[in-house]
Amino acid sequence: MSDSRRSSAHHVDRKPVALAALVALAAVLQVGAAVGLAFVAGFDDVRHVLARVEWPWLVASAATLAVSFVGYYFTYRGIYRVDDGPGLSRPQLRAVVIAGFGGFLAHGGAALDKYALEGAGADERDASVRVAALGGLEHGIMAIGGCGAAIAVLVLGLHKPPMDFTLPWAILPLPGFAIAFWAGGRYSDRFRDRPGWRGKVGVFLDCIVLVRTMFAQPVRYGPALAGMALFWVADAFSAWAALAAFGARMNAAAFFVGYATGMAFTRRTGPLGGAGFLALFLPLTLWYSGISLATAVVGVFAYRVLSLWLPMPFAFASLPRLRRIGEEQVPYAEGIGETPHEPALGRSAKP
Repeated sequence: MSDSRRSSAHHVDRKPVALAALVALAAVLQVGAAVGLAFVAGFDDVRHVLARVEWPWLVASAATLAVSFVGYYFTYRGIYRVDDGPGLSRPQLRAVVIAGFGGFLAHGGAALDKYALEGAGADERDASVRVAALGGLEHGIMAIGGCGAAIAVLVLGLHKPPMDFTLPWAILPLPGFAIAFWAGGRYSDRFRDRPGWRGKVGVFLDCIVLVRTMFAQPVRYGPALAGMALFWVADAFSAWAALAAFGARMNAAAFFVGYATGMAFTRRTGPLGGAGFLALFLPLTLWYSGISLATAVVGVFAYRVLSLWLPMPFAFASLPRLRRIGEEQVPYAEGIGETPHEPALGRSAKP
């Protein structure tokens, strides 16, 4: 494995002591954010919220995280498959998805996926495009859900979330998709394989083309799109159920607007699985969307404990296979593609 790939796989190659230190740091960030917000909300109010916990809702929150994992797996498989992409065997792909799902080993979202893609035979540019496409699809599907939820809030005449939350979600996503798809189709050839900043723009435009290809062929790539939708629905319900465990029964549309706003940094793209950051931002956006700050702090803390820490042992268990991906290279993914990988993104600007 090359030195460049080792440096990109930052957390994958760390020694046990270094990984333990990162786990401790994540715990400190998580608890620190919760304690800081609990101080603002009032420790007495937080204590009263904790006293009325309903454990079945927490069980439901944990269970739906397993459902969200299934959706994420199908999305990963679709991103790797589109345009005859590089191949990973099913065990390899499961290891990558398990490690990336909780976000702790993702190292800001890009490094782990690039490591796996290059290990499967993708060149550096192809890997960059697919990693960007995965992030774009993740945020894009969430934006569609946020748009629908915001429109529902406006139609129902709800006073929470306020208009400065709902109007941008209701207005911006669909025109944004249209402009992005148009720009990708029109300008991707112009910037592809150019040096410097133009090359980076070319990668961005090619990732848009790749996502557009998936939307343009819903029969072929429907499982990947449905998988990301399933991931967000299940993950959002997990967060909603964690709030319900402490007495909050938010309107689903109002909740999703606050949830989507607070997930600007997802656990895949945030450092250390978003430890600390999501525990800080998400309670504030949910509070602004209509629930008490004390309930938001406690509920989000419970949701983050489940979504970050439950997958972590499985992610660590996948490390040996992740480290061997470059040594277990296969010509194409079993059950995914039927041809060996070729750098296909440069020849399929049109879906």
